[in-house]
Amino acid sequence: MVEFLDKILTKITIWGKEKSVNLRELITEIDVEKIAGNPDLEIEGVAYDSRKIQPDFLFVAISGFKEDGHDFILEAIEKGAKAVIVEKEIQIPFPKIVSVRVPSSRLALAQISNRFYEFPSGQIRVIGITGTNGKTTTAYLIESILKRCGYRVGKISTIDYTLGRGFSSFSSITTPESEDAQRMIRAMVDDHLDYVVMEVSSHALVLHRVEGVEFDWAVFTNFSPEHLDFHKNLDEYLEAKVSLFKSLGNLLPKKPPKGAVVNVDDPVASYIMAETPCQIITYGITKEADVRGKVLEVSSNGVHFILEADSIDKINLSLLGIHNVYNALAAASVARGEEIPFALIKEGLESLRRVPGRLEPIENSQGFRVFVDYAHTADGLEKVLQALRGVVKGRLLVVFGCGGDRDRQKRPLMGKVALKLADYSIVTSDNPRSEDPEEIIVQIEKGVKEAGGKRERDYLVIVDRREAIQEALERMRTEDTLLIAGKGHERFQIFKDKAVEFEDRKVVQDLLGRE
Repeated sequence: MVEFLDKILTKITIWGKEKSVNLRELITEIDVEKIAGNPDLEIEGVAYDSRKIQPDFLFVAISGFKEDGHDFILEAIEKGAKAVIVEKEIQIPFPKIVSVRVPSSRLALAQISNRFYEFPSGQIRVIGITGTNGKTTTAYLIESILKRCGYRVGKISTIDYTLGRGFSSFSSITTPESEDAQRMIRAMVDDHLDYVVMEVSSHALVLHRVEGVEFDWAVFTNFSPEHLDFHKNLDEYLEAKVSLFKSLGNLLPKKPPKGAVVNVDDPVASYIMAETPCQIITYGITKEADVRGKVLEVSSNGVHFILEADSIDKINLSLLGIHNVYNALAAASVARGEEIPFALIKEGLESLRRVPGRLEPIENSQGFRVFVDYAHTADGLEKVLQALRGVVKGRLLVVFGCGGDRDRQKRPLMGKVALKLADYSIVTSDNPRSEDPEEIIVQIEKGVKEAGGKRERDYLVIVDRREAIQEALERMRTEDTLLIAGKGHERFQIFKDKAVEFEDRKVVQDLLGRE
């Protein structure tokens, strides 16, 4: 998966050998603890992966979760690195190699990359979206509106990276590492794009991946428990999200002024607004807001709602579920802040037909409906099942699992949600990663049993995901609906020692004979 990102970045040569930057200049504003060697040398590239090092590059050694970049310093030097950034006391047996020790290599990487690529986010309109759920769909909706206006738009999302110059790629992570992100934005600027729409994960905020990115708009979708394997508790998770909004007052002023878009119906909205040092546009359905939605009809073809944003009109949204009304309101709020005419906002929302892996329908001629969705939290699964529950004519079945090496607390919660909202569930593997798939399922099953579920009667356990999908399809009757949740757009299934090609949509098509 990482190869997709590597491939696209390799093709994007911003300066190549045509321009270099003095190392002393690059480290001017970073916190330096110690310098060994003379920093008056020219640097022609920055990399945090030793495999990407070229002659005269700067290598930034990051202490990762699985590997430590400090273990690859010699490899980077052998490939031509003439300087290294470290956060540990390292003895380098090459006197001509400059070593710069800093408190945080990740922070230094972000600051150095921003300067190396000449502060690209200050030269383009940047819209950042954060929240537990809804980031990707909101990004697609904003992109749709902006393109309807004739703007050229780049996107950095969980699904893909679109950078201009005809470059696009499947993404490997929601928000890329800071050097990658700065290089992507530089590519968009050089190709004269007008906007970049960017998902901003809580991991990215804590790990300094967007440090120095000048956001024009920060969008908050919603907040619910997630990533508690990474964040110590909910408060820490919330503070990570809030840091994006706080940063709107810390960076350089931009014209027009920066702004925040906040879902006022979410319980933490008031806290986020209190911490936001710039203009705020609120949106919601149940509370008073600057941009409001009133749901008229929910059907299997989408949602019809009234949009109130200066003007008032009916929106025929092709995306299923009330949760997507919220995503549409978030996008409309950004557009309103950018002074886009109401008619173009309406056209942009209505022209988006689908988002890959987000309640994506898989067409068939069997008389039942199949959807694939990325829902991988209890809240996300609940919203998607509720959306389908409101439009199903027959039974509602769900196939789902939980990812390994991720928040364990959500596993029984997702089991309870499935039992409550689906007529029948098949618990299976998601991306087990280094964990035992059967042990993950035991933890999910605990929640199902606590809610009164019984095997065979209410649910099945089938560890193999393909077999689980096949069993679900064989149980389908006319007018039933099947949701396959958890992986959505993903193209691989990740195990301890390998990643195998596996796409829920293609598996369904194969099992149904690619109708």
